Amino acid sequence: MPVDEKLITSEVLDNTLVREIYPEIKVLSEPKMGKVRTVYDIGDQRMIMISSDNLSTHDVVHKRQVYGKGANLDAISEYYFKATEHIVSNHLVETIASNVWLVQKAEPILVEMVFRKYLTGSGWRDYIKKNGPEKGSEFCGVELRPGYRKNEILDEVIFTPTGKGIVGDFDIPEFQGMDPEIDDPKITIEIIKANYRVFGLRKPEDLDYIMGKAFALYSFIHKDLEEKGHLLADTKWEFGYLSDGRIALIDECVTPDSSRFWKASDYKFNPEKNEFTIVQDDKQHFRDYVESLGLQAVERKDELAAHIMDDNVLRQGVVKYCNIREEITGTLPGITNFSRKDAVLKALGDAGFLR
Repeated sequence: MPVDEKLITSEVLDNTLVREIYPEIKVLSEPKMGKVRTVYDIGDQRMIMISSDNLSTHDVVHKRQVYGKGANLDAISEYYFKATEHIVSNHLVETIASNVWLVQKAEPILVEMVFRKYLTGSGWRDYIKKNGPEKGSEFCGVELRPGYRKNEILDEVIFTPTGKGIVGDFDIPEFQGMDPEIDDPKITIEIIKANYRVFGLRKPEDLDYIMGKAFALYSFIHKDLEEKGHLLADTKWEFGYLSDGRIALIDECVTPDSSRFWKASDYKFNPEKNEFTIVQDDKQHFRDYVESLGLQAVERKDELAAHIMDDNVLRQGVVKYCNIREEITGTLPGITNFSRKDAVLKALGDAGFLR
């Protein structure tokens, strides 16, 4: 049953896991901190990965966190890691506590593996810009036929990769003359294979292996989600090489932050607008809020970073994350005032990972 919104009090909303480094953890090298997760190298080809409740939209980390967000996203990822082990290996060893994973160390491939089943978001914007409805267009090396409507299902799932990083991180001919600060630059299969070592691949054909596994993943997970009332409009994955040379799925798997979830029952064609209507059930709640305040512009990033999000907006987001987790995994997080940080440190101590 859905989470009881009355339990999500102001005190609970403030009981979040903030992104920080825990010096108590025994490590071999300095921890690496991302926008949401912090990773600790503990040796023996293993790492501790702690997911904070941090919220990031429009390339900005917000000042307030979202209660239970890290735990909810980790639970969804764990569910799909286990459900798809027959398709491809992944890095998860075990869940130590809510928000805390023990994972196998992996050498990351520097490509965001973006897959799409519907023409929406940046794919649709690019299609319109190039007059795709009349002439068709090309997007990340994929040819799209004329005649698509906004949010329409594609004839087949497509692979539209981006580089993991900024243009300046990749010394390749195709990026010469581009703004070095452009984040997650769009690329093609041909660009990746021509510069495979720069993108962290050991051989060009490894990309073919990953694509095959990813298409199979998409098919399996889209079917699972559809049976639970959702459509997987698009998603992105990361892959890496484990110590034994296997290519594995790493980071996260089909969460509301890395994917677009649409309610299947609301997906219908609107002849008046000549487009398909959608109801998103993911991080869009927070993006819409930011855009309603006009804070999405690049020049207003400092304002967005300093903005204090209203309790009611946070509470609605918490409910969305909790409910989508339950619909997918059948589980809900505990709603508690007990210090999340203390809970994490106790679990790590019990498992023997603290100094």
